[in-house]
Amino acid sequence: MGVQIAGLIGLYGGATIGILGWWFGRRLANKNRGLDELYEHIWQKARSISWYFTLVSVYIFFSLLLFGIELNVAMVLGIMLTVHLASWGITGMILSINMSMENPLKPSRVKFGIAIVAVSLISFTVLSITTGNWWFLIASIPPTVIGLISALTPERTVE
Repeated sequence: MGVQIAGLIGLYGGATIGILGWWFGRRLANKNRGLDELYEHIWQKARSISWYFTLVSVYIFFSLLLFGIELNVAMVLGIMLTVHLASWGITGMILSINMSMENPLKPSRVKFGIAIVAVSLISFTVLSITTGNWWFLIASIPPTVIGLISALTPERTVE
């Protein structure tokens, strides 16, 4: 029973902290006149793109079911929520950085970085599900960080 209480505290405590962070962030952005049309466009586009990532994750889970792998509903929903929120945040961050830079990021570098992140997360998640060992997900952290750095670092020009 203690694990379930800790899970409830984590679930609702995390949601509460997330909502408070979002609210304070928007309040500060409003004071600095940061909630303009460009901001709305960037985050609307990010939400739209994140649904494509969520759709891919749904197809991956359906494929795993067709291959006979048993999946836990809570695990699947948790991973789908993580995929959706992470892709939304990362896409919004990339678009925000790209719109505020003098020289925009090269789309090929961004796509390459996102591909590294997606392939590593999908591979290690499938490996974790098939083996039942969730420690494999920790191995996905280094390639994910490398992919993010690759996607968000502008190309250096030598002058």
